[in-house]
Amino acid sequence: MYTPTEVQMAHEMAEALNDKKSLAFYLSCTKKYPIQFLRTTLTDVVNKPDHAVYTTRARLFTSIVTNSIYNTHDLPWD
Repeated sequence: MYTPTEVQMAHEMAEALNDKKSLAFYLSCTKKYPIQFLRTTLTDVVNKPDHAVYTTRARLFTSIVTNSIYNTHDLPWD
């Protein structure tokens, strides 16, 4: 179902964002989005200063990922 790389990345995202309850969402992200995109987005969100995060880092990450260009079905990225 999931490769070891996908599982590792999902756990890395859940840990970094302090959001282990959403592990299933992060696993689904590893299937839907390129790993490098997820890693870059995660790094950007984690490194933002506290005053730049208005809700939670997990919510910011989710918003960026779900509103990304990868959600347009017009572009093949595989």
